[in-house]
Amino acid sequence: MTDAAPTPPTASTAEATIAVPQGTVLSTIGKRFAGALLTGVLVVVTLGIGYLIWAAIAYGKGQTPAKQILKMYVIDTETGLPATWGKMFMRGFVIDGVLNSVTGGIFSLVSAIWIFTNPERQRLTDKIIKTIVVDAPNGL
Repeated sequence: MTDAAPTPPTASTAEATIAVPQGTVLSTIGKRFAGALLTGVLVVVTLGIGYLIWAAIAYGKGQTPAKQILKMYVIDTETGLPATWGKMFMRGFVIDGVLNSVTGGIFSLVSAIWIFTNPERQRLTDKIIKTIVVDAPNGL
């Protein structure tokens, strides 16, 4: 009989396969869905142009306007840091915007379904640009 300490539980697949700051928690599918709905509402309420200005500012913090309200961040899985403004622009306007325009919105539907198929809860856009969405540590 050995006196070895029991092995600690292993981290979830999401925590083990991506670089995220310690203590962060992946945003739930429900919260991601709420963010998508909130984005639509914010675009309408701000008449679009207000949303674009707000997004340009929020992108510098690795967030979108809806993510700021819901206290979520987009994390670069390669660095474990909040996504840069450039990565947020590529994620939000270039990949989502262009692919949705070309596919007539089919890309958005496939991307949303993709969230259910992987433990990191990533949309297809997140997979392409190598990001994840996490809740703010301690609700900050």
